[in-house]
Amino acid sequence: MNTQVLPLLPSVAAGVQEFKRLQPLWYQNTVGWGVFFLLCLLLAAVDDRTLYGVSVWSKPAKFALSLVAYFGTLTWFARFLQPQTLNSLSGRALVWIPVVMAGFEMLYMTTMAAMALPSHFNVSTPFHALMYSLMGFGAVCMVLVLGWLAALVARQNSLSNPLVLAVVLGLVLTLLLGGGFGGYLGGAGSHWVQAPATDADGLALFNWSRAGGDLRVAHFFGMHAMQALPLFALLLPVRWPQHVKTALVIGFAAAYSAFSTVTFVQAVQGQPFLA
Repeated sequence: MNTQVLPLLPSVAAGVQEFKRLQPLWYQNTVGWGVFFLLCLLLAAVDDRTLYGVSVWSKPAKFALSLVAYFGTLTWFARFLQPQTLNSLSGRALVWIPVVMAGFEMLYMTTMAAMALPSHFNVSTPFHALMYSLMGFGAVCMVLVLGWLAALVARQNSLSNPLVLAVVLGLVLTLLLGGGFGGYLGGAGSHWVQAPATDADGLALFNWSRAGGDLRVAHFFGMHAMQALPLFALLLPVRWPQHVKTALVIGFAAAYSAFSTVTFVQAVQGQPFLA
């Protein structure tokens, strides 16, 4: 091992432990879904069955990776809350709701993948229709808690801090855009719009259709506002005045919202995000 790396190991370990202490259950979910993502990749490598032209394990893998981002971000956001906040009765509800809902969705999705059956838009039997509705309920709960968290962060911190503002705006936009586009997507009957019902020739990594509209695009960008805005704020030079960074964060939030909305309109009109 490179000896220059050795001094970094204790600091990395300390950083991980500090991150874990912010919210242990969210941290455990971050790690757990990361491991599950790797397991899905392994299963895809040894299982040649496909659904809509891609591996049956593609959907569970993508959702697991999205949960890594979701819970990892929530864990980091816990640093903006007073220590007792998430230990109260309502705080524990805030912590557990997304954990339970994510676990339920992934359990059903993985079970259906193992049987090479679609989990989303599958209303072929009363049971499948019920489970699809329950998945939708779980997804709604997972975005609603983001608004709850945004209110807590805004109450306990000053919005004059550009990073705090970016966190709050990111959570609110994820609720509005991610939740809104997701609600439309869930009731549309399919994520393809004037496009072949296959992911086989979709955009690399995402499988978004290149032959027509795909409602997953806008939902993706909407759901990741909670990462995009804080990251933008963190990349701003430290020496810049607070009011300048605040204005830039607000401008970026507006631009990001507009961009996400354009991708939604594009999909509804049957146009591919990238051909």
